[in-house]
Amino acid sequence: MGKLISFLFLIFIFIGPAHADTGIDRQVKNALADITKYEQQFAGQTSVNKNSVKRTLKLLKLTRQRLDSAADHSHPSWLEADERHTALVTHLNNLLTPAKAPAAPPVTTTKSGTTATATEAPAQSSPTSATPAPAKQMISQDHVRIKKLTRDITSVTETVDKAGPKPFQDPLYVEKNQKTLNSFHQSLGRYADFPDDKGVIAATEAYQKLEKMLVFGKDHAAKELAAIGDPQQRLTAVHQSLNQLKIPATPQQPFKQGELRQWLANLIKVRNGAIKTYQPLPELKKRAYLPDTRLTVEQGGAYDMKDVVRYDRYLRDIVSKIDKDVNSFTANLDLSVRHTSESLSFYDKLDPADRSHQTSHFLSKGRADEVRQQLASKEMQVGEASDYANFLKHKNYSERIALLDRIKKVTVQYENNYQKALELIRMPKAASTDSDLMEIAEKTLANPKYTDVGEIKRLLR
Repeated sequence: MGKLISFLFLIFIFIGPAHADTGIDRQVKNALADITKYEQQFAGQTSVNKNSVKRTLKLLKLTRQRLDSAADHSHPSWLEADERHTALVTHLNNLLTPAKAPAAPPVTTTKSGTTATATEAPAQSSPTSATPAPAKQMISQDHVRIKKLTRDITSVTETVDKAGPKPFQDPLYVEKNQKTLNSFHQSLGRYADFPDDKGVIAATEAYQKLEKMLVFGKDHAAKELAAIGDPQQRLTAVHQSLNQLKIPATPQQPFKQGELRQWLANLIKVRNGAIKTYQPLPELKKRAYLPDTRLTVEQGGAYDMKDVVRYDRYLRDIVSKIDKDVNSFTANLDLSVRHTSESLSFYDKLDPADRSHQTSHFLSKGRADEVRQQLASKEMQVGEASDYANFLKHKNYSERIALLDRIKKVTVQYENNYQKALELIRMPKAASTDSDLMEIAEKTLANPKYTDVGEIKRLLR
């Protein structure tokens, strides 16, 4: 079995890949390069430095991870790399643990009485096969380089660690760090023959730490994006919703029928819309990667954390302003209704039999229509205030219904008193009954110059 694996191993080295590089995944391509390098390093060797083999096996584990991270495991290049990797690992393991020496061949007795083995050809041993090759030694320049490599890896690791897992949501960030990791892997591979060197061990450990950090970051980012969705798309939806959140103007007296209820309904719609639009912002602020950008969204830039903060503040302000507007309007409406209630006592005191009241509040031109308009306005105001209280479930709803009923009674009372005032009114006694004087007065009033004398004309007719 060992000979068969070694045969396959040599076949891969000398024949090479049977396909073109076109379409090969970058991870697979890099893995094939690693495998080829190690195949050539151990080709045809039967006795090697075991530490070097162990070191190479550790590096091949990294190659295995790189190979498994490729997207397409059915591509011919991946299948070839997988097979070659398996064969190489098996070959190296065989070098570490060589097969046991074969059992002594069976002995047979010949006709001449002598004994002979089944195999006539005696085994030949190589004078150098039992002597391991001397371990290679690193020169001073190698020590300097491996220390610098360790510092570079550590520096990148600290930078990635400081940035946290959020940046891994950016594909460009992932690609940049993956390229850096690949570069470190290639640099570290140059020291595969020095697995026991302290500097190489330190660099390897630093590399593995960075690699684990990148794997964790990508995994964490994938889970976060699966949970919160595409931050840019969600913020686009927020931006579009903001344009529809317009706070309606506060109603002014005199109110129209149904105006206050419609105003409240519009406020509730805008307020609920603001709350709904706000919902994803805390989660995006906490979990999404939104680095600052130079361009604004209007200039074609991406949304950043400043946009999230701005939208957060704007939506909070909308809800706060609506609540303040409703509270302020409610207080003003309560005060206005109280004044209306107190003003009704004025109409209760109107006396249709009083000559002064007849003139001032009932029978002077246009006065009755003016009073009717006042009472109608009060009725509309209190009616809207009652509907307002009912809509908001205020406790003063029943009080306003009672006040509305009282206004209606005052209106009926005024109409009755108006009729009484008409019935009680009397013309003053004539100042003269002389027919000549009456004729002169009529002619005088008929003159166009006296068209503005007013109601006094009725006294002559």
